[in-house]
Amino acid sequence: MISISTTPKRSAWRRVPNIITLSRVIFTCIVNYYILTRFGRVMVPFLLFVLIFCTDYLDGKIARRYGAASPGGAVFDLVADLFFIFLSYLVLQVFKVIPFWFVCVVCGKFAEFILTSFFLKKSGTSRGNQVFVFDFLGRSVAAIFYSFPMLSYISYQSSPAVYTFCVNTLAYITLFFALLSSAHRIGKCFQKRW
Repeated sequence: MISISTTPKRSAWRRVPNIITLSRVIFTCIVNYYILTRFGRVMVPFLLFVLIFCTDYLDGKIARRYGAASPGGAVFDLVADLFFIFLSYLVLQVFKVIPFWFVCVVCGKFAEFILTSFFLKKSGTSRGNQVFVFDFLGRSVAAIFYSFPMLSYISYQSSPAVYTFCVNTLAYITLFFALLSSAHRIGKCFQKRW
């Protein structure tokens, strides 16, 4: 008697989240190339940013819904997110849309996130079988990091008042909460060590 545990339809759905994540990498390349070559145009970058946000939302939802979540998929998702954020920040930094100090904050926060996740996971602090250890404040900061390129670019082109708010207020508020999140995570690492 031969038993097949997964149907072909269900098996096909297991690949969909990684295909969606890969599409985010492709859309990231397209939007940043477009901004580099056609700086000042808003509609196409806006639509591509929305597609990128949708793919980030959908890949995880579909993976969990169809039981396709895996450590490799989680790492691929994080790498795609980092690729989008870093490439977008660097391209916008070329045009001085995003301040360089904020790019440094983002790089530092992601390095801290990866290192503290590794340490907290290794020390047995985290629950479940997730690859990375998340905290609410850190997720909130990451959401701002993710949306900041779109907000900055669109407002830089169309609304100086919103752009000034993004750079002068939102960036500093985000810095404050990023530092709080980092202090909390690093503190948890040291608590486990002692």
